[in-house]
Amino acid sequence: MRLFIITLSLLSIISFGHALAGYGRTLFGLAVNVKYAAFGLAGGLAFGLIALWLYYRHKNEFYINNNEDEHEHESR
Repeated sequence: MRLFIITLSLLSIISFGHALAGYGRTLFGLAVNVKYAAFGLAGGLAFGLIALWLYYRHKNEFYINNNEDEHEHESR
């Protein structure tokens, strides 16, 4: 699950990069590529929200509870 969440996070960064590429054409005096900007923003938001939703849903699986280890050492 961690790898899938990281992949979704990277896809959101790549999608936001496409949005910047669509808007960055104005630096060269060209018209804004609306498709790049719109799909980049939509994809970036979608991938980011799905990654965050999955992270918060499976957050307990990712961390080890250190309190259990301390109790085992104290009982010895």
